[in-house]
Amino acid sequence: MTPVKASTTRSQQLSMWRRAHMLTAAALGWAQQLHRYALVGGLVFLIDLVTYWMLMHIAGSWFLYAHFISRTVGGAACFLLNRYVTFQKTGTSDLGSDLSRFLVLYGISFCLASGLVYANVTFAGLDPMAGKVVAEVLVFLFNYTVMKYWVMRPSAG
Repeated sequence: MTPVKASTTRSQQLSMWRRAHMLTAAALGWAQQLHRYALVGGLVFLIDLVTYWMLMHIAGSWFLYAHFISRTVGGAACFLLNRYVTFQKTGTSDLGSDLSRFLVLYGISFCLASGLVYANVTFAGLDPMAGKVVAEVLVFLFNYTVMKYWVMRPSAG
């Protein structure tokens, strides 16, 4: 049996602890960001739902028209709040590219949510409000993933 040098063992232990610390810090940072995203998303969802309800019950709009308008109102709030609160981006250097990528995500997400709202109400027989809630919950994690890794990605420079 070959003896192990104490300095090598100590170095390996420090390296292991550094990696564990870095991994833990990264996980906590991700969890904090996801928490901010959920809070911002909750606020945006509330704006969307209140607008949706008002359009349907006060203005008498058809559920799908109300969804189109309310989701657009929520989309504007979503971009601004996520950019500055969730992902804590400052300045305007990446604003144009972030907005362009957000509009692509928003278009895809809008189509997914709209299709789900329509299917939930028309085929599943859900109430329009319940159909919208189910649809928006289903696209939530898709939106976060794309928002984090593509839309609001850190700038290259």
